[in-house]
Amino acid sequence: MTAEINYREAIARALADELESDPRVVLIGEDVGAAGGVFKSTAGLFERFGASRVRDTPISEQAIVGTALGAAIMGLRPVAEIMFADFAGVCFDQIANQLAKYRYMTGAKPECPSPCAWPMVPEQDSRHSTRNRSRTGSSTFPGSRSPSPPPG
Repeated sequence: MTAEINYREAIARALADELESDPRVVLIGEDVGAAGGVFKSTAGLFERFGASRVRDTPISEQAIVGTALGAAIMGLRPVAEIMFADFAGVCFDQIANQLAKYRYMTGAKPECPSPCAWPMVPEQDSRHSTRNRSRTGSSTFPGSRSPSPPPG
């Protein structure tokens, strides 16, 4: 029998599984460490894997994405968390012109996977105002992929 879990729990489990299975995986972002993430999707990871693998960053989305790219180039497998989709715009230069294209600009050497994650409020969710919530266009950047859960 399969237990139902929500998206937040699924994200937390997936992150824990990856951190457990590969010592190169690191999680970086604002409040992902001791605070457990803005929506608690990283709760417990800091205690379980330590400050060297679950790292809080300064409030600088460009620095988070740039650090993730540099870490990936050096052989780590970073997961960069941007606190809200609204803040992703300030790091789009890093995402569109560096992160998404680096592999192609260097002839696929080195390979540098570096997922960036940011919470988005679904349009169908009437409990939250979507008037000032961004709809990121990251799926249109060459070299990038934007998976998202289905509505509902």
